[in-house]
Amino acid sequence: MSYIDEVEIKILVENTAQLGMKNILGAHGLAIHLKIIYDDGKITNILFDTGPSHKVIENNAEEMNVKLKEIDMIVLSHGHYDHTGGLLGVLKSLDRRIPVIAHPDCFLPKFVLKPKFRYNGIPFSTNEIQQYANLICLKEPIEISRQVYTSGEVPRITDFEKISGLKTIREHKIIDDKMLDDQSLIVNFKNGLIIITGCAHAGVINIIERAIKITGREDIRAVIGGFHLVGAKRERIEKTIEALKSHKIKEIMPCHCTGEKAIIEMAFKLKDKIKRVSAGNTLIFK
Repeated sequence: MSYIDEVEIKILVENTAQLGMKNILGAHGLAIHLKIIYDDGKITNILFDTGPSHKVIENNAEEMNVKLKEIDMIVLSHGHYDHTGGLLGVLKSLDRRIPVIAHPDCFLPKFVLKPKFRYNGIPFSTNEIQQYANLICLKEPIEISRQVYTSGEVPRITDFEKISGLKTIREHKIIDDKMLDDQSLIVNFKNGLIIITGCAHAGVINIIERAIKITGREDIRAVIGGFHLVGAKRERIEKTIEALKSHKIKEIMPCHCTGEKAIIEMAFKLKDKIKRVSAGNTLIFK
């Protein structure tokens, strides 16, 4: 059976830009390009999220030698603007239709009420997206390329990974947004799972457990992305770190919404397993 021989991951958009790369733009949000190389020489190019604007992702892709016209599909981690704002611009720049894979709740209205009303959802309608792409909305995991999966809707099994303050609307009523649309990418790499999170609203530990269940593997080469611990209480950060310790993870690469407080605490307790990533970083797994 064919296997994934190499994975090249480029952080196209993140809150911070890599030092020494003067033309890379930092922007609040996330976009990650994955180049999946198989042992038979075939390649799949996946764009995971698109950052807050087309200008930023286009600039950084050019600087990092990522040809957006060659992407085979786009996967949206969830429906917040800082992960989807560049979507329509990217799609318009292509000369063909490609799949855009998302959870159906990705397109619900999303907003916060405190300290004042602020809309933070996708800035485009599904009709606009469907003009340029084949929109696929799924709650279940799906194998999008050989040995590459979406997590689909992530079961909430931990008792410490909670969501609060986010709102949506169902049946014309304001309700708490449990962010059921939050999904991740799982790469069943030859040397262990590579898990890519957007904001991990579902909880990074819940996501890891989901990846293990989908693939049947417990060895994890890397967990990369936002862990949404910014503003988290110390108890949650400590429990997250203890749970990360309990898994067989070689490298943990937090960014975006993880928060500096949590990253520093992780680095203190998990030592050289922790590597913060920024826009401009290229990660190669062989």
